[in-house]
Amino acid sequence: MRNQRLRSILFIALPLLFGGATMITSHLERGKWWMELLSFGMPFVLLGTLLVLVLWLVLRPGLRYLWLPLMALVLAIKPLNATLALNLPAERSGHHLSVMSFNAALFNPYRPSTLESDPDAFQSFKAYLRQGQAPDVLCIQEFFHSNSDDHELTADSIQELGGYSNFYTNPVYNADYDGLIGVITFSKYPLVRSGKLEFGDERFNNGHWNDVLVGADTVRVFNIQLRSMSIRWRSMDASSSLRNLGLNVRNLYRKLRWGYSMRQAELARIEEALDASPYRKIICVDLNALPYSHTYQRLKSHFHNAFEQRGTGFGFTYHHFPWFIRIDNQFYDHGLDIQYFHTLDRIAVSDHYPIEAGYRLH
Repeated sequence: MRNQRLRSILFIALPLLFGGATMITSHLERGKWWMELLSFGMPFVLLGTLLVLVLWLVLRPGLRYLWLPLMALVLAIKPLNATLALNLPAERSGHHLSVMSFNAALFNPYRPSTLESDPDAFQSFKAYLRQGQAPDVLCIQEFFHSNSDDHELTADSIQELGGYSNFYTNPVYNADYDGLIGVITFSKYPLVRSGKLEFGDERFNNGHWNDVLVGADTVRVFNIQLRSMSIRWRSMDASSSLRNLGLNVRNLYRKLRWGYSMRQAELARIEEALDASPYRKIICVDLNALPYSHTYQRLKSHFHNAFEQRGTGFGFTYHHFPWFIRIDNQFYDHGLDIQYFHTLDRIAVSDHYPIEAGYRLH
């Protein structure tokens, strides 16, 4: 009797639970904040689905206990494709245009706890540019350029070391840092036209687009940062771990719900700009949302995702809490071919890793 109950839990109840969660987050029409909240548990749902199948292979309870785990696995194929890329590693070759997207976090991996930039971190990024591997187009979010005389002029250094002939930015002055913060795009190719993107009520979450002239072709490259939910796990009360857990969970819940509603308004404005483009598009974006989110899926319904098409492994781009997420992305038009995609996890000058892709133009 006990074994029968255990089989029912493992191979009937759990697959139904995992399959139902996957159906809601990955296959049904989105548009509710609680679906976005549920998407944060998708990595654990996928892991649980695979674990149930492994247990079936080990315990071999019979074929009548197999169809529900298989159904859960079939439903999980879509989110699995967004989680794990099984493409063979590709070399940095055969492309017409290489593009990097990088949330620099003011060149300070510990930005949440200090308002100071980290000169050593910036030096390591400069060393990477000196190696001669600077991409043709470099899109940076949360870029910082100090106004202080005793700080290095960041924009000038990157332009010189990367061999960039053009750059475009729409920064905002921040008194706390005494410098300019915003998005900036560097290019080795001519930028024939540029335009600002302003959305929401937060000046630092903005973007712009640039028409990049590559030979006889023009590609419009978007550089965007959507609103951050500022998810941090804080030690609020050392005397009570249970109280600390409760405060953190409530704080995360409020930020997730608030961030979802803000990003939907931002995305609507961005989609207007995307639709207005007469050229093929590459979108470099810090989504601040997971691949299972409504935000990600709305963009993917119109564009290819560079990681899914040519990436390898999990491609996690954020190396602070909760560590196992991919929130930095490149999307591109169907009229472009992608040759390679790399997550540069050896460059740890920020709490984000840079991502780079190479494209061929028809």
